[in-house]
Amino acid sequence: MNDAGCGVAMGATLGSEDDLPPRDRWARLRFAIIGPLLAAPPVAGELHEALTVLAAKTWRHPFTGLDVRFGVSTIERWLYAAKRAADPVRALRNQVRRDIGRFPSLSADAVAALTTQYQHHPGWTAQLHHDNLRVTLAAASIQCPSYPSVRRYLKAQGLVRRRPPKRSTDGAIAARERLEQREVRSYEVEHVLQLLRMRSPVICGMRCDRRA
Repeated sequence: MNDAGCGVAMGATLGSEDDLPPRDRWARLRFAIIGPLLAAPPVAGELHEALTVLAAKTWRHPFTGLDVRFGVSTIERWLYAAKRAADPVRALRNQVRRDIGRFPSLSADAVAALTTQYQHHPGWTAQLHHDNLRVTLAAASIQCPSYPSVRRYLKAQGLVRRRPPKRSTDGAIAARERLEQREVRSYEVEHVLQLLRMRSPVICGMRCDRRA
C-alpha cells in the first residue's frame, strides 16, 4: 500500500513539471546536463574532454521536445555558475533583465520627439520614424537610439502603424476614430468554416421562411 501511494505521489510530481515556469524547466535541463560533473568531478586536465563529450550529445528541448545540443563554452559556463552558488538549480535559471519594460537608450528628449512625431505621422513605418528621429535629434545635438530600440519602444507603447483610410473624407476619418475607441471582438473557432456551419441552420431557416 505504501509503495503504491509513493508511486502515485511521484507520478503526480513528475507530471506537474509541465506546469513549471520556463525558467525552472530550463534550469532542470541544465542541471541534468552538468549534474554528473558535479557529482563526480573529472580529474585535473580531463575537464575539457568531459565537456566535449556532453556537447556531442543531444538533449530534449524542454518545450518542443526536439533534439538540441549545447556548445562546450555554454556547458562550462553552467558548470562554474552552479559551483559558485549555494543553490545550483536556482543559479541555472534564466536571469530576468533588470531593465525589462524600460528603455534606457531612449532619453526623455528622444521619447518626447518620437511621441510627437507619431502623433503627426501615425502611418509611418518604424524605419521611417527612426530616420526622421535621427535628423530631429541631430539638430539638437542629441544622440539617437538605434533602430531596434525605437521599434521596440513603439511596439511596447502600442504606437503601431496605422494605415490611412482608403477614403480621406471627413466621414471616413470619423469612422476610423470611432472604431479605434471601441472594443472589437472576434469569434474563435477550433476548425475552419466552423462558424459558417454554426450559422447555417439560421440562414437556411430564413431562406425557407422567405420561400414559404
